[in-house]
Amino acid sequence: MANKFKKTKLAAALGLVGLGLSSAANAVVVVGGDNGWEVSFDGNVNAFYVNGNFENGWNPLGLVAPNPAGGGFVSKVDRDASRVTSGFLPAFFSFNVKSPTVDGMYATARFSFAPTINNSATKNQLYAPGGLSAGATNNGIQGASIDTREVLVNINAPLGTLSFGRTLSIYGRNAILKDMTLFGVGIANVNSGTVTAGRIGRGYTYPNFNARISYKTPVMAGFQAEVGLYDPSVEQLNNQAASLLDQVDTPRFEGELSFTQPFSGGSFQFWFDGLWQSIQSTAVATNDVSVGGWGLGTDVKFMGFDFTGYYYGGQGLGRSLQFVGGTACNAVAVGTRGIGSICDEAEDNGYYVQGTYTFNGVTKIGASYGESNEDHMSANVATGMVLPNQDVSLSMWTVGVYHDVNSWLKLIAEYSSARNAFDRPLGATTGSGTTGSDTFSIGSFFIW
Repeated sequence: MANKFKKTKLAAALGLVGLGLSSAANAVVVVGGDNGWEVSFDGNVNAFYVNGNFENGWNPLGLVAPNPAGGGFVSKVDRDASRVTSGFLPAFFSFNVKSPTVDGMYATARFSFAPTINNSATKNQLYAPGGLSAGATNNGIQGASIDTREVLVNINAPLGTLSFGRTLSIYGRNAILKDMTLFGVGIANVNSGTVTAGRIGRGYTYPNFNARISYKTPVMAGFQAEVGLYDPSVEQLNNQAASLLDQVDTPRFEGELSFTQPFSGGSFQFWFDGLWQSIQSTAVATNDVSVGGWGLGTDVKFMGFDFTGYYYGGQGLGRSLQFVGGTACNAVAVGTRGIGSICDEAEDNGYYVQGTYTFNGVTKIGASYGESNEDHMSANVATGMVLPNQDVSLSMWTVGVYHDVNSWLKLIAEYSSARNAFDRPLGATTGSGTTGSDTFSIGSFFIW
C-alpha cells in the first residue's frame, strides 16, 4: 500500500456520510492503495461553550408535559446552565474503502464512529457495585458515549446504486442535512452527555440511523429516486404497562423523489419523501396501527442566498423522535380470552423555513423558524398513557453565523429560542402549560 497522504474530493463519491459532514467538507485523507483499491479516513472534532436559560418543566424533545391531574406547570422557576459540549453533530472518525472499477461497477464501504466530548453534568461518578455509587448495576466510570452510526456498503453501477447496512434513514434526511443548526447547537442539553437536540421536533422528526437495503436510480433529466426496506420499529414510550404494540411482521418502507436543476448563478432543488410501517400486537382483539408520513421540501440557491423550506404530515410519527409517543393503546378485558385493546395514532405535522446569505464564500449568516405539532388521540386510549393525552406544539427560531477560517477550521455562533406548548383537550381544564428555553452557543469544528 502506498505510504502517502493527500487531500481529495472522494467524499462526494462516497455519498451520504457522517450526517453530511464529510460531503460538506469535501476532504478525506487518502492512504493510497494497490490494484485499484483505495483506503481513506475523514472526520471532525467539535466543541461548543453553551449558556442556556430553561424554564420549569423544560424538555428539549418535548417529551415532558404538565401533569393532567394538576394545574399545569407548578411554577415558572428558571434554571440556568453553562456547559462545554459537542454540538448537534458528535465528533466523527470514519474509515472508507473503495474497490476497483470492474465492468463499470465499483463499491464503497464505510465505518463511522461518533463520540461526544462531554459526559453528563455529574462528573467522576464511579458506577461499580460497592464503589462510590454502591448498588449500581453498570460497571466502569461514566464518560462520553461512542455511537457507531454507519456500517455501510454502496454498490455503484450504471443502472443505479444498491446499498445495504446502517446509515441515516431516508424520511426526513434532507430536512436535517439542509438545517443550518447541523453545524451548530440549536437546543442545548441541560444535564446529559449526548449531542444536543438541534432542531429535532421543531420542523422535522428525527429518523435515526437504521439498518436497511435500498436502491437509488441514476440521475435522469434532473430526477433521482431512492427506495429503502428498513428494519422496522415497535412503538416506544406510549405502550403502557401491557406493551401492547409489541410486534412487526412487515418491514418499514421509505422513499424519496428529488429534482435538481442548476441555472445561471444558482440552483433549484425539490424533493418529496415518505414513510410507512404497520405495528401489530400479540394481545387478543387488538387492532393494528399504521405509522405513515410524507414530506415536501425545496432549496433555492442564488448569488450567495439560500432559501430552504420543508413541510411534513402524517400519523403515529411522534412529536420529535420517530416511533416515540406517536401511538397508544388502552387495555381492555376480553372475556376469558385475556387482554385486548383499542389503539390509536396521533396526527402529526410541522414545517421549517430558513434563509441564509454567504459573504465571499466563507461567512454565512442565517435565520430559521420551525415548529412541529401533534394532536391528541381519541378518548378511547386516553387512560393510562405514559405521555399525557394533549395537543402539543414545539417551536424554535434561530439566528447564527458560520465562518470558514480555512478548509479545515469552522467557527460558529448561534442563538436559539424554543417553546413547548401543551393543551389538554377533551373538555379538561387542567394539564395545560407552556415552557421554554433560550440558548447562546459559540464553538468550532476541526474537519479533515
